[in-house]
Amino acid sequence: MKVLHIITRLNTGGPAVFLDYLTQSMSDLNCENVIAYGYCESNESDYTESHKFKAKLIKVNSLHRSLNPVDDIRSFFALRKIIKQNNPQVINTHTSKAGVLGRLAARSVNRKFPVVHTFHGHLIYGYFARYKSFVFTIIEKFMAKFTNSAVAVTGETKSSLTALGIGKKLNWQVIPIGITPKDNQIKSISAGDKIKLLWVGRFTDIKDPFYAIEVLKLLNAQSPNKFELTMVGEGELFEQAKAAAKALPITFTGWIVNPFESGIDFDLLLITSKNEGLPLVMLEAASNHRVTMSRDVGGVGEFIKNNETGYLINGGAKEMADKLIQISGNKKVLEELGMTANKLLKQRFSAENMAKSYLSLYSSLTISK
Repeated sequence: MKVLHIITRLNTGGPAVFLDYLTQSMSDLNCENVIAYGYCESNESDYTESHKFKAKLIKVNSLHRSLNPVDDIRSFFALRKIIKQNNPQVINTHTSKAGVLGRLAARSVNRKFPVVHTFHGHLIYGYFARYKSFVFTIIEKFMAKFTNSAVAVTGETKSSLTALGIGKKLNWQVIPIGITPKDNQIKSISAGDKIKLLWVGRFTDIKDPFYAIEVLKLLNAQSPNKFELTMVGEGELFEQAKAAAKALPITFTGWIVNPFESGIDFDLLLITSKNEGLPLVMLEAASNHRVTMSRDVGGVGEFIKNNETGYLINGGAKEMADKLIQISGNKKVLEELGMTANKLLKQRFSAENMAKSYLSLYSSLTISK
């Protein structure tokens, strides 16, 4: 089977890493993958520069995240050409802009083309002002007419979207994101009283790096020299975050290729986002037998069971800081929860299971078209 994936850009982050794992695992199932993608913003890291995909990559030079009517029209016609030249059996679109342009292009080439759109999360809250979320809802309701099947990475994503009337008549599937668990040696939690924290992501409003900085500020005031934080990534808020963290035990690394394989020593991952689908960094941490503490947003709770496979925080930075201070009295619990999280990852969130679910969906659409 030949599948064309269309995505706005392959910047270092969840959707790009997701496609890397998916296409690798699907190639093992004798599936040919093609990825059409645009270019990254100046403050983003291009994932393709550091990772070799098991897929044919086609860059669309006019496709990018920002709204530009001229470039968007050029991208539409470029995608039409790619579809005609590659003749895929299924088209799977990802992210908002590529989701619109890719689905319109597919239907303009052949009205019977099986088209899947994957929702890696939703824009209902946390991303934009309310009016922009309203516009997103209207667009996605309309785009359902150009879609055969919709995939949500979590049950929460699906329920939030369908509650707004998006894709009422679509064939919905919930397919959790999966990764390939590492068979690495289990590394013990760092010695001593200090807890080493890690934060990985884009320095953007939705990821809320200032929440993490406020947590460290509270920890440093209440328990000095007991906590340190490494923040990996860059973005439009990077310089502001560095200024806000002055004199705090926080290290800023910028973008790092394979942060979980780079030798960064950490005991616990922090996720401070205002909204999430199913964060891949959480699964990567679990693959390394490390547990995550996260704000209880989006689909995070579909992996983290509080005090079992991680920690969920419902309040502000003080609640997270207080929980960390509580844990610091018994660091050994981090090893126990890390083992449980790793076991859950292997059982339910593997790339192999994800690829089989997608292949089953693709096959059902090609058979019935």
